[in-house]
This record gives sequence, C-alpha cells and structure tokens, in this order.
Amino acid sequence: MTQIGTPDYEISRPGHCPWDIRWEAAWTDMLPDAGRHAYGYFHKTLCGIEKPDMTGSQFGMWGGAYSDECPDCTAAALAIDARWPEERRDGFRVSVPAVPQPRPEDDAGYVQPVDELGRLDIRLPQTPTGPETRVLAGSPANAPAEDGFRQIGDGPEAVCLPAFWAGHGIGPYRPYDEQGRTFAWFQAYPLETIPPLDEESFVGDFAWFGEVGDPLDYRTAVTDPIAADLARDGLPLPADFVALITRANLHRCLDRVGGGSWTDVIGPLPSPVDPADRMVLFFRDQQSCIMWYLYLHHSGQSGVVCSDWDFTLEPELRYGPDDEIVLPRREIFWTAPSVEIFAYRFLAEARLVLAIHDKKRAIELDPELLAYLAHYVPGSSSE
Repeated sequence: MTQIGTPDYEISRPGHCPWDIRWEAAWTDMLPDAGRHAYGYFHKTLCGIEKPDMTGSQFGMWGGAYSDECPDCTAAALAIDARWPEERRDGFRVSVPAVPQPRPEDDAGYVQPVDELGRLDIRLPQTPTGPETRVLAGSPANAPAEDGFRQIGDGPEAVCLPAFWAGHGIGPYRPYDEQGRTFAWFQAYPLETIPPLDEESFVGDFAWFGEVGDPLDYRTAVTDPIAADLARDGLPLPADFVALITRANLHRCLDRVGGGSWTDVIGPLPSPVDPADRMVLFFRDQQSCIMWYLYLHHSGQSGVVCSDWDFTLEPELRYGPDDEIVLPRREIFWTAPSVEIFAYRFLAEARLVLAIHDKKRAIELDPELLAYLAHYVPGSSSE
C-alpha cells in the first residue's frame, strides 16, 4: 500500500503488520455474520464472499479475537503473511520524499481573493433565499419560541425530547469550540443558532439532490423486512427513509462526506421512552460516539433523534459502590423533523467544510450552500 499526503510530502510504503491486526473486519448489511470475515478488496472477503455493499468495518480490525472467525479467511491471511520476506519485517519501511506541488498562494504576486472561504471578513454575493433555495432568511413568522425541546406525536402521549443539531464545526463561521455537548467531533448546536429551513418544501422526494436513481435490490432487501415488522405494529416506514437507504444515487451519500460516519441500518428497536414506539438505526459515527435513529411514534408521526448509546446492543450490567445495579444512561435527543431534512443539512454542512478546506471562493458556491453560509456571515445580503 502506498500513502501520499503526509506533511513532508512523503510517499510511504508501510511495513509488515502481523496477520491478526492487518485486516479490517468485513461489513455489509447482507451478511449476518460479516464480522467473522476479513475484508479483502473489491467488496470481497479473503475467503471469497462478494457482496455489492461490502466494505471494511470502521469499528476495528479482524483476526485472532473471536473463536468463530472464518477459518478460510484465517488461512488466506496466514498465506499472505507468509509472503513477506523476513528482512522486510520488524519495522522495515520505505519512505521516498515526493516533489511538493506548487500552490498559487506561494507566488510572490499572489493576492488573496476577498471572497475566499475561511476568512471572517468574507464578502458574499447576493444571496438568494426563499423560493430559490430551501434556506430561509429568518425564522418563520409562526415559529414557536425556542425552548430547547421538540415533540414527536400529539397530545398527552407525545414524546418531548431535548433538541439540538449535532454537527461538525464549519470553519471559523461556526467553530467546534466545545461550548456545547460534544460527541467526538460532533457538537450540539442550539436549534436557534442554525440556518432555518423551509421544512414544507421537503416532501420526501429529495428533489434538491438531483437524480436519486432506481431502488437497489440488495438495499430493499434491508428495508423490506423492517417495513414488514413495523407494519405488524401499525407503523409505516417513511418514504424518505426508504429512498435514502435504497436509491442508487442516495445510498451512502452521507458516508462519502461524513468524515468517517457511515450508514448502518438496524431495526426496528424498542424506544427507551415509550414501549409503544420504535426506532431504526440508520447512521453512526465511526467509533459509535453518536448514532442517529429514525424515531417512529405510535401515532404515526416520526422524526430523527440521536444518542451516544447504541440501542442495538444489550446493556451490560453495571454496579455502583454498594454493589447495586446501575442502569446505563439512555438519553436520546431530537435533531431533525425528517430523514430528508437531516440528510439535507448534513450534506450542506459537509460540503461547506470541504469548500472551506479547499479555499474555494464564495462565488463558486451552489446557491443552496451560499444561502446556508450567509446565516453565519454578518451583514450578508439577501433577496
């Protein structure tokens, strides 16, 4: 394997790694015992099982930890390990300095554009809002006063949850400053501090995304059993959830910009708030520091919640100082009114982060992103 991009422009060919910590565990929605296998390449395990959505698990490595690991994967891993010459083991490493690529900002006559992203004094072009984008210039006139809570359902049986948006920092415009609750590199931002969206314009079709593609058979094989289980409880699986998970161009669109977060669909799961409600895990941080769930209220209403608790796992018994059983904290937080709105905001922020990193100019931004960023740039014009 060759890696390029170290601070010293080094081309590095990493040295030998023992077989039992060299391979990632295979992961796929289509293989219940995926963790038993080592991920090889091109959507295949080392033993030859191929699934179109198979990747290496972002939870960790494979090998030597469990008694039920695939023996054929083990044999293949050992055979590959045996190919390493003895003289190239034990810390052997090849590093060759690469030639640095010229950067425009290193030229003597370079002038920084006034609208280069990442400048706190950035100048934005005229910013469209309203009908032109799904970002509003301000909170709707009929919006209730913000109290830090949102509810799913109506009446006395509604679930009322603490609410915030858990997102990455957006450069200097919305820094990750640890002033709010944090989940690894995600921070809780109060709802009144994030750009308001025209929620009525999100009807579940992902029209803002573009061509969503046809349903993938191997993804509908994941959502269909969940929908059937929910139907037995009288609950529908929202169309926008099904689209995000099954449509060819939407599938894993969040993974590609998520900074290590990835799609992982498991459910339905019982709600820790109301036994009549259900949840479906659909997205998680790479180390499970935060997970996002579709919350399905028994009234038929739904929303997106997040938690630092993995509700797909059985809780381990924990004991207090007097040997009493201590129940683990199982908090959940409201974060978006629908899966489509969650995806829109997550993608918009991730694309802004990338644009800032690449030092793009504001004039190059998509109108949707320009309107979103304008919320964080004082004095930005709108029409």
